Amino acid sequence: GVTIANSGTATGFGGDNTPAFMVLLSSGQSISGSTNTVVAFDTEIFDTDNAVSSGVFTVPSGEAGKYFFTVNGGMSTNNDINEINIWLSKNSQTSVNSTDGSAIGIGFTHALQKEIGSVSGVFNLAVGDTVRVYIYHDFGSNKNVALGGRFTFQGYKLIT
Repeated sequence: GVTIANSGTATGFGGDNTPAFMVLLSSGQSISGSTNTVVAFDTEIFDTDNAVSSGVFTVPSGEAGKYFFTVNGGMSTNNDINEINIWLSKNSQTSVNSTDGSAIGIGFTHALQKEIGSVSGVFNLAVGDTVRVYIYHDFGSNKNVALGGRFTFQGYKLIT
């Protein structure tokens, strides 16, 4: 074992998982059918480094590294829908089936009237990289995303 004795201020130990943020969509956003649409999160719960603008996270200067992100949300359609996809996207790469780690997503393929899901993942990010949330549905006409704070996006830097 190792014993560490400290009679002053300890530095260089641990970390604080920042930058960190949580945003939500408080008002309705209309999503056109059969289009990949960026979710425009409009309310910040917290944002430690002012790194989120219009719901898009941008890695601040000096903060490259591995980040954990999660999104919770979906659509309240009041009509049968065959497909809803939600995904996290690095640098606007929009392919849910990406093999290069640029997108992590989930798809719903049920004929239900309310579809809510969660997507989480880790990205290795450089300064200036962006992470945003996309949503897609195949209903044909415009549908609104889940309202009342039921659509959230959050993330934080991992201590490595």
